[in-house]
Amino acid sequence: MGKLPQFELPKYIDDNAGKAKHILAGSATPSLSIEDLISLSSDPDATEKALNFRSLKLGGDLRQGTPAVRNAIASLYDKDTGVSPEHIITAIGTTGANLTVFQALLSVGDHVICAYPTYGQLPGLPKGFPCEVSRWELDANNGWRLDVEELRKLIRQDTKMLVLNNPNNPTGSHIDVDMQSQILEVAREHNLIVVVDEIFRPLFHAADGEKMVPSFVEREYTRVVVTGSMSKSWGLSGVRVGWIVCRDETLFELLVNARQYTYQSASVIDEVIATEVLSDRVRPALLKRHLGYAQKNLELLEAFVKKNSDILSWTKPTAAATAFIRLSSNGKPMDDVDFCRAILQEQGLLFSPGSLCFGEERQTDLKGFLRVHFTLQPEAMIKALEAWDRYLAKRRESPN
Repeated sequence: MGKLPQFELPKYIDDNAGKAKHILAGSATPSLSIEDLISLSSDPDATEKALNFRSLKLGGDLRQGTPAVRNAIASLYDKDTGVSPEHIITAIGTTGANLTVFQALLSVGDHVICAYPTYGQLPGLPKGFPCEVSRWELDANNGWRLDVEELRKLIRQDTKMLVLNNPNNPTGSHIDVDMQSQILEVAREHNLIVVVDEIFRPLFHAADGEKMVPSFVEREYTRVVVTGSMSKSWGLSGVRVGWIVCRDETLFELLVNARQYTYQSASVIDEVIATEVLSDRVRPALLKRHLGYAQKNLELLEAFVKKNSDILSWTKPTAAATAFIRLSSNGKPMDDVDFCRAILQEQGLLFSPGSLCFGEERQTDLKGFLRVHFTLQPEAMIKALEAWDRYLAKRRESPN
């Protein structure tokens, strides 16, 4: 593998989190303790017993992960579509899952199409092989939607893979059922591998009744690989259990082989925790809580954007954990990096600047955008918005 591009998002957050009083730069739901999980459970005694590790055998070398955790992960998908525990491999978080997928399925010189903007690992890792990566751009002026005709124009004779992020980070948009069908039909025509990072599934907030959108792996086309983990929707970033799901037998064996070359097995303690969190005892209450945080905070954000519409504009998120909010002055985009540095210094409020953390090679197409986290506790969101409001009021008084 060649030299990887700088991964700006985690670097920016790590470099600046220690200076912040209010953090809206992240994307995970609030971290949970074992006691939290027990208190959320519909059967606390059973959950406490399941999370007692004293008699757990700390072995490893399981080819795909423990049967229990793969059964729990499989419960996130519709069994009628054919997704089963046999189609699942555990990984070290979604980052580890994505790395394993690219190592298994890409070769030097392959052509990859990747949705843009998206999480920096998804275009960054293929570039390191190196592969040539083309951007399939979400339209900021059309609700961050994708255009399938633009996809057709990007496909070449040597195109091997299409990479997506659904729900999308940073925009908070999602690919609906109809667009999924169109994308997979194009993939079928060209025999493409479709890789979808679904780490924010099942955080859907759409008001149109589409509360749960099918996974790409639940569709008829099987040359699809999806990844996910316990980090974003479930509040367990420190439980390093991610997963890969694939129903294509040939691709699956390549994925297992790559796993054997890299980490061979995940932490059995982490897999026990993940199994319990995804159980019927804990999962419904936990998801309800996190969707409740999102709903409340989106209401707060919507009112805030409306109040400050002379500076702020957005497409309200339908999914995931972040909004992509545009800053403008007199109709022109502000410098988002300068804005983020100034508000951090003056108010202790940390955002992720869009052009730095999600743009490529400092191009200007994402200038003026901030990624704003909204699945934190509402009390923390209120304090962060108050700090943001103070800064904007002061900026209006002294625009220069």
